[in-house]
Amino acid sequence: MIGLGKMGILHSGILNSILDVHVKAICEKERFLTRVARRILPKTVSLYRDHMKMIKNESIDAVFITTPIHTHLEIVVDLARADNTLSLFLEKPLAASGREAQEACKAVSNLKGIHMVGFQKRFSPIFQRAKELLDGNSIGELIFFRANAFSSDVLREGASWRFSKGKGGVLLDLAPHALDLLLWLFGEPSSVMGIKKRVYSREVDDYAHAVISFTSGLNGHLDACWSLAGYRLPEISIEVHGRSGSITVTDDFVRLDKTSGVESGAPRIWYKQSLDTSVSFLLADPEYTREDEAFLRHARERTQLGPSFHEAAKVNELIDRITERGM
Repeated sequence: MIGLGKMGILHSGILNSILDVHVKAICEKERFLTRVARRILPKTVSLYRDHMKMIKNESIDAVFITTPIHTHLEIVVDLARADNTLSLFLEKPLAASGREAQEACKAVSNLKGIHMVGFQKRFSPIFQRAKELLDGNSIGELIFFRANAFSSDVLREGASWRFSKGKGGVLLDLAPHALDLLLWLFGEPSSVMGIKKRVYSREVDDYAHAVISFTSGLNGHLDACWSLAGYRLPEISIEVHGRSGSITVTDDFVRLDKTSGVESGAPRIWYKQSLDTSVSFLLADPEYTREDEAFLRHARERTQLGPSFHEAAKVNELIDRITERGM
């Protein structure tokens, strides 16, 4: 594990709960966190401040990278050069820019292990059901979509790396989950236009509005804002309208409204509770455990799964296009 912040602690807890999986070493540069870790972690876990020393000294099958975004590329390049048998899991987004994302993809081109980026929404039964409905042409030819990604994370000026130009902002922090879902559900984008606004931050954007057209002919927009009061947890919603109905999907439910055909009438709603969200170990949302289990299973089998670095690079490219063609 490289990085012992919130996501590093979350993944460590999940991994250590899985049979035949052990966190052998943790790399963290922050001295306070390493002091705490030394007091509470089992002695079997080695602690490092240099990830290259960790790779040199330890026999490791896979590495989870949960460090700040602007550090991702350097760590990926270092690990891929040091040991091409590793499997790499990287918390989203892949990199700070489309150029860096492509360099990360190039770095893992000869990797014998697998690579994956933590867009855990793909492992949510709710969003998986929405994809099944769309892939099954349940609402006919798609006409337009509306998507939102909202949170209350930034309600005053901040001072961490997330508020530094080129390192953070709503487009690199909150929006990537929604953008990955749009690419996963709808395919390749053909054109993009964006509007951005700073509300509390001095160097980064707190709000972004993106109009996106896909090669299929589908058009729509995404609003992303991390400065809205009233969102105890981040919230993503996608509404898709087709010729014979609509689909609305959130973190809590997916709703199918049919306006024509034999199934037209009362809407069908699948709530999270009605779908199989059972996991072997529940820590945070079930999709985190599902994500980690899938990564480990494929790492053992050496079979690539999504979202790979190459898929995640498309999110960075889309962010760049929103930024470059924004107002």
